[in-house]
Amino acid sequence: MTSMMQGWSDDDLRRAATTLAKLPAPGANPTRLDSVRADKARALIQQHRCDFCHKQDFSGEENAPRLAGQREDYLVKALRDYKNNRRRAYDTSMADVLHPLTEADFKDLAHYLSRLK
Repeated sequence: MTSMMQGWSDDDLRRAATTLAKLPAPGANPTRLDSVRADKARALIQQHRCDFCHKQDFSGEENAPRLAGQREDYLVKALRDYKNNRRRAYDTSMADVLHPLTEADFKDLAHYLSRLK
């Protein structure tokens, strides 16, 4: 994103943010929720307090993005990238939280979150 927006003024960024903020939230993944994977995800969410920054409904706020209804593959990639520092948050909390998590954990979290409305 940074390279795409080089040369944008503050006003350009504000206009883009205003436009994006008006878009509807993504729809939840229509495929069936696996209850075993959902239980694993809910336990991880509680243990790592994901709902503290991303809100209880995972709609996000301020610097914490929306997770509910995002594409499952996108969520897995984002989690991987935060863990290995290819993607950076505004602070180190994401890398710290994700450090002990496994690929299976990422897939369970993405499965669950992509199906939330």
